[in-house]
Amino acid sequence: MSERYRRGEVFWAPDPFNEGANPRPWLVIANESLPYPDEEYFCLALTTSNLPENYHVGESWVSGGNTNTESFCSPWVAATVKHDEVDGPQGRVTEEFADKMAEECGGYL
Repeated sequence: MSERYRRGEVFWAPDPFNEGANPRPWLVIANESLPYPDEEYFCLALTTSNLPENYHVGESWVSGGNTNTESFCSPWVAATVKHDEVDGPQGRVTEEFADKMAEECGGYL
C-alpha cells in the first residue's frame, strides 16, 4: 500500500468536473478529520489559470511544483479524492499556504 498524503501535499488525480481530461494537481487540505482518513482526502484544485479569485502558489512550494508553469489554487473548487485515484505526488506547499486555502474554502461555505 502506498504512503498516505497529508495537509499541504499536492498530488495528481482525475478531475471529477472534467470527465475524460488528464489528471490535475490537487492540494490536500484535510485527511485525518475525514470519516475515512486512510481512504480519502478533501482537496482543492490547482490550475494554471490566473483568475482574479485564484491564489498564486509561487514561493509557497516547499518541494515539487513545475518550474516551467505557474500554479494557482482555486479555493472554491473542492473535491473528495479517493486514495486509489491518486496518480502520483506533485510536491508540497507551506503550512501557511495550506492553512490559508482551507480558510478561504470555508469562506465559500
